[in-house]
Amino acid sequence: MRRIGKSQHRATFSQHDGTQDAHGNPTYDTSADWDAVVTDWPCQMLTKRGAERTKGIRLLETTTHVLTGEYHGAKSVTPDMKVVVNSIEYGVVYAFDPYGTSRELIVEIKREV
Repeated sequence: MRRIGKSQHRATFSQHDGTQDAHGNPTYDTSADWDAVVTDWPCQMLTKRGAERTKGIRLLETTTHVLTGEYHGAKSVTPDMKVVVNSIEYGVVYAFDPYGTSRELIVEIKREV
């Protein structure tokens, strides 16, 4: 369980709005192609290397950072989203409720290059 006061970061999750180019391919180039789904989600952010463990849970190899926060603030987060934390963009790798209690959410993210 998180400790009060540990949520120093605010995350904004966005989902692609379905915009396509003339050939029918999705466009991901501009911020206008994305709609904010969750804004200013208070969370804790940890830097990790893939295949490490956090709270006894093995992380995916592609994970570079882990966000932890309240479940109800971001329960709609899915791997097809992107997230911005501290003005840096990341891709969502995986989001899950570690204990199945709908109290805490762990979101694995990967730094976009």
